[in-house]
Amino acid sequence: MTSGFSGGGMPDLGAAIEAFEQEQAKLADFQRKLSETTTVVESKNHMITVTLDGNGELSDLKFNTTAYRSMAPAELASAVTEVLQQARQQSLKTMQELMGGSPVPGYELDELASGEADLAAVLGKVMEPSLNLVREAGGDSPAAAKRPAEHNDDDDGWERR
Repeated sequence: MTSGFSGGGMPDLGAAIEAFEQEQAKLADFQRKLSETTTVVESKNHMITVTLDGNGELSDLKFNTTAYRSMAPAELASAVTEVLQQARQQSLKTMQELMGGSPVPGYELDELASGEADLAAVLGKVMEPSLNLVREAGGDSPAAAKRPAEHNDDDDGWERR
């Protein structure tokens, strides 16, 4: 594994810029594909059709029959909610396919979007590569920096001549 640091312990800025530009190009391609994507889901009884844009936002809601007119308000609300939830799940799957996987290894996009994933664990996964670079460069973790240094009675911190 390359550390991103040159032999002298200095960051390899050329490699970092190249990696950043590659990620930027991937993100632009993903955004383009996302803007061209729609998710269309029809209810089981074909009464409702929901269309979501590439971002998972509702762009169209159609009642394909007049059956909704005889439904109780709670029943209609439940039917709309159910098909909207199905569309949202399908939209998240489509987003994950367009990304080529989850943005955080080990977590599905729907776990991240719904808040099911443990935020501390996700943050640890996201920060892990950066912390590894710091460790490889001879640095240490922020937690280690907070630990008190060993006390040396011979050195009081004053320079004497």
